[in-house]
Amino acid sequence: MTDEQNPIPSSDERVLAALSHVSALLPLMGVIAPIIIWVAQREKSKYVAFQSLQALAYQLVMIVAWILGMGCYLLSFFVIFAGMIFGAATESLGSSELLVMMTSFFPLIVFGVILLVGFVFIIYGVVGAVNAFQGKPFRYIILGKRIESYLQQADEADRPL
Repeated sequence: MTDEQNPIPSSDERVLAALSHVSALLPLMGVIAPIIIWVAQREKSKYVAFQSLQALAYQLVMIVAWILGMGCYLLSFFVIFAGMIFGAATESLGSSELLVMMTSFFPLIVFGVILLVGFVFIIYGVVGAVNAFQGKPFRYIILGKRIESYLQQADEADRPL
C-alpha cells in the first residue's frame, strides 16, 4: 500500500532506519546513532526521521528502565544488610539463618529480572531493525503513535498558512 504520503523507502533510507533500531545492541552508547541519523535525515526522509526518532525514544526508555532496575538491585543489597542486622539482633539462630537465606536469593531474582527485561528490550529493537530494513512501517508499542502524532504536529506547524 503506497501512496504519495507514504512512498516505498529507498534502500539507503531502509539501511539508515535499521541502523537506528539496531543500535539498541549497544546499551547507553546506542542513543548516539539515532540522534545523528535523525539530525542528518529529518529534512530529507520522513521514513528515516520517524524511525530514528522512534528508536531514540525507545532507547531512552531502555536507559531509564536500566537505571530503575539497578536502583532496585542496589536496594536488594540493603535488604540483605538489614536482614543480617535483624537476624543478628534476634537470639533464635534458626530464624536468622532462614532470614539470611531468604534475603540472599532476593538480589539474584532482581538481577535475573533485570537481565530478562534487558534481553526483551534488545530483541524488540532488533525486530524494529529487521522491519525497518524491509521497509515495513514499524511502530513501537505506545511510543510509535505518540512520536507519529508529534511529527505530524511539527509538519503542520511548519506549513505556511
